[in-house]
Amino acid sequence: MLAVRVKVGRPLAPFGDPVEDVPVLNRPLREAQELALVAAGFTLSEAAPPSGEYLCYGDCTWFTAELLRRFAAGGPGRLRVDDVDFLRETGPLQPERGRYFLEIRESGRPAGFDGADRTLDLELRHTPPQVTHPAFAHAIRGSMAIGPCLVHEVWHWSHITRVNLLALAAEAERARADWERGGIFARLGMLLPVLWRARSVQPAALARALLPIPKSARIHPTAVIEACIIGEGVEVGPFACVRGSVLGEGCKIDAYANVNVSVIGPKAQAGRGAMINLCVLYAGAFVSAGGGFQMCVFGRDSFVAMTATMLDLSFGRTIRVDTPEGRMDTEGYFLGGAIGHGAKIGAGVRIGYGVAVPNDVLLVAPTGDLIRSIVPGEAGQALSATDGIARARPA
Repeated sequence: MLAVRVKVGRPLAPFGDPVEDVPVLNRPLREAQELALVAAGFTLSEAAPPSGEYLCYGDCTWFTAELLRRFAAGGPGRLRVDDVDFLRETGPLQPERGRYFLEIRESGRPAGFDGADRTLDLELRHTPPQVTHPAFAHAIRGSMAIGPCLVHEVWHWSHITRVNLLALAAEAERARADWERGGIFARLGMLLPVLWRARSVQPAALARALLPIPKSARIHPTAVIEACIIGEGVEVGPFACVRGSVLGEGCKIDAYANVNVSVIGPKAQAGRGAMINLCVLYAGAFVSAGGGFQMCVFGRDSFVAMTATMLDLSFGRTIRVDTPEGRMDTEGYFLGGAIGHGAKIGAGVRIGYGVAVPNDVLLVAPTGDLIRSIVPGEAGQALSATDGIARARPA
């Protein structure tokens, strides 16, 4: 079956790039779409064919090959998903909750998305919520729905993190399904390469060896690496901990950094002691050890200095964000922020949850208590700062 791409998306603020360039596991969205289509047996086409059913897909729609296989087997119609748990987490800020720019078109009809809805059961696995502390309970609103059959529209910068997390989950679920479906010989075929790489049956060694590590990568022996996709020339420093993440070509994880379920772009860097959780770093981004960063997007060549902080958890109302349509509710309590391409965030800057910093902006912390000069007093005399000048306290 042929597949025709239709432009329906828009550039995402604050980055301004075409939606097709959004990184998904360090590939542009357009490339991720094409790989899934080819894997599902579709042939890419520039125009609708004169005869025969064909697939239309939006330039802003991310999907897995498994979803395409199941959807293509059901005949004409536009994709609709009704899974409540899935839509609760993925539906907000999308143009039509539960309806996607993905449609099987009948012979002779021009490319578009005006067909009747066809509901597809994604056959997701619903995992019970895990509340690690009572303070987080309000932010966890129900079961998580995951599986190898997934789809999401990319309509807002917050969707960049969600799509990448879904892509990571889909890879894990696909491997899990292959293991469960496989017989003894198939399982041996999956297990033996891991054992060969690990040269051990210790859990830590097996977790490190789940996926191959290129010879050009430099991983310190004290670093913890578990179930990661690692590119050429990656560096991971002493006592760093990296779990379930994608490390792009030439990126660097400094000593004591903690990277968890994140996508680190080519030549990006997690600074010494940085905590990066559920984040996406574009190529060349540098994130220092601030207050810890969760559910954030860091633009190309952006810089975040030591002690900068981005809030990510609301204890009051749900988080609202700016969109071209105005302020909108994400319907969630957990979301970091976005740092535009080339933006620089100085030491001590505090950014609220859901805030997007424009490209090339320089943000510095308030300077009212910053000492700019010192007037020496007598030996051992205490000095006090006023208006940026430290001087002896009056008697």
